[in-house]
Amino acid sequence: MKLRLLSIVLLLALLSSGYVFAQDDNETNPLFQAGKKIIIYPGITAGWNKSMHSVTLKTFAKDNLCPSFEDGDDNGFFGGLTYEHFFGDAKTTNSSLIFKLMYSSLPASFEVGGDKMPSRVIVNGKEEIINSVTLNSNKVKYDLVSFNIFYKFNPIQGSGLGFIAGPSIDFAMKKTQDQRMDLIEPLNAQFSRDNPATAGYKYTNNDRTIIISEGDIPNSNAFRLGIAVGAQYEISMKNMYVVPFAVFNYGVTKLSSDEDWNVNALQIGVDVRFGWDIAPLLGLSN
Repeated sequence: MKLRLLSIVLLLALLSSGYVFAQDDNETNPLFQAGKKIIIYPGITAGWNKSMHSVTLKTFAKDNLCPSFEDGDDNGFFGGLTYEHFFGDAKTTNSSLIFKLMYSSLPASFEVGGDKMPSRVIVNGKEEIINSVTLNSNKVKYDLVSFNIFYKFNPIQGSGLGFIAGPSIDFAMKKTQDQRMDLIEPLNAQFSRDNPATAGYKYTNNDRTIIISEGDIPNSNAFRLGIAVGAQYEISMKNMYVVPFAVFNYGVTKLSSDEDWNVNALQIGVDVRFGWDIAPLLGLSN
């Protein structure tokens, strides 16, 4: 339902305000069309996310003496549709609105060495409790449907350099975590199921891994609001233009109501937009 709503919003933007009447003698450049035409500029966008989760999470919520996860990050991606609406003649204007409807992945990976924990090991046929080295990890999957609205400003007339800024309105499709503690040393040891600190958790990998938490992040929010600021450069190529860009997307809302958990991202990608004359479709061509 949320994805359908975003699609309708983008479609209305395209139909209601997505055209430019341009007059020029250069028919090879989508920004400088000749004759009476109704030019719209749809396209596609794709790129890489460097997601950064700013949060402090306990490895064991029941034990304050255990270490905490601090500020995880990981690599993600985004891809979807884009559209640009120019304010005035595309050749002379220095400002526009850019709309993007995307699927975006903002994962995170947390790791921290745990305190030495008692483990069960069999030595010469006898069970002993020894100290062990452990590793705590938490893999977070955070996938979103994102609707971006950027205001673009070109400070130098005729230059492809532009600055963009605007809101990122996001709805989470997936917000899960997989938190575990793995026994690293010794190799012939197992976690003790009788240890009160780990009672009630799942054990796997021949009792060398304890699954602390898996599934949806507790009390996580489906809605995310971000503010994105960045720069781009337009490269005209015959009947299209290619726009590499980089933005920093700052998360205003929290991922979880239980934690002070912000999700930010450095997003680097490219838009490819096409100049499309829809006048013939509307019966308005010369």
